[in-house]
Parts: sequence; structure tokens; C-alpha cells
Amino acid sequence: MYTSPITIPQQITTPDLVKFLPHRGKMFLLSRVIQHSCENHSITTEYDITSGCIFYEAALGGIPSWVSFELMAQSISALIGIENKKKGKPPLPGFILSVSNFKAGIESFQNGSTVRMHVQEEFTADTVSQYECTCFEQQNLKSPAVTAKITVMGTNDLKYFFGENSNEKRIKKN
Repeated sequence: MYTSPITIPQQITTPDLVKFLPHRGKMFLLSRVIQHSCENHSITTEYDITSGCIFYEAALGGIPSWVSFELMAQSISALIGIENKKKGKPPLPGFILSVSNFKAGIESFQNGSTVRMHVQEEFTADTVSQYECTCFEQQNLKSPAVTAKITVMGTNDLKYFFGENSNEKRIKKN
């Protein structure tokens, strides 16, 4: 039986974007997808900084630059969600295993500004993937404000990791 391929627009805004990520409420930290490529395993997203952001710090007048690792991780989640949607699968939870080579050239992203993230998969082995990630300030899209490598692991079964006696189950399976 032939099933027509699922077409997903290049630009996706928040009302539709929530369908691709497991994040909800104040922990949903993406405003839009600008571009994505399932073939190249890359995505470009944006987040509009407001004082309503869960990480907002009045003393900084914005969000600390270290928060960008979560923005990058949610961009990864959006890419994986888009890839899964094309395969007819729901958004799946995942875990950040590591953030390495984190370099920030700024202290914070200011209220009223937009942060642009670009994520490019470097490799995948089974359920673990590593991504090269960059964040840009709205006014400077040529020079990254923050860079990092983020390693993530996807899962189909959260109960395996967090269910009752989950550690005992893993030990018995091995």
C-alpha cells in the first residue's frame, strides 16, 4: 500500500511547532523554525526573549547565555520531531547526555531580542547523536554568540528509565 509522503513546511511557528516537541508550558523555548533539512539533519530556529521566559533575570535584562544550551537542545528536539513526523511517529522524549566545547562570547541575550540557533548533526550511533550548535544574536548573524557540541539520546520508553524499580529492571535485562 502506497502512502503519500508527509510534507512539512520549512517555516513553522509556535502554534504548529508544539506538535513536534514534547516540551510544554514555560519550558517550551522556541518561537519558530526558519529552515530544516531531514536529508542534511540540520535546523535553524529562533526564540524571542521576553521577561516571561522561565530563565529571565531582571538584573541582566534578559536570559544568561548559558541558557542557550537548552535553546539548542530544543532545536535538536524540533529537528528529531520533524524527522519523526515524516516517518509517521509522534514526538519522542530524549535526554541531554553532554554539553561540551561550550563557548559564550556574551553574558546574556537581551529582552526584546531574538536568538537564532543553528544545529547540525555530526554523527549518530544507535540512539545517541552529537550536534554542532551555534547561537546568534539578532543584530549579528555572522559571528556566533555561543557555540557548543551537544550529545543527546532518544528513547521510545521513558518508563524503562524512570518507572518503578527501573534500575532493577535494567540490571535483570543485562
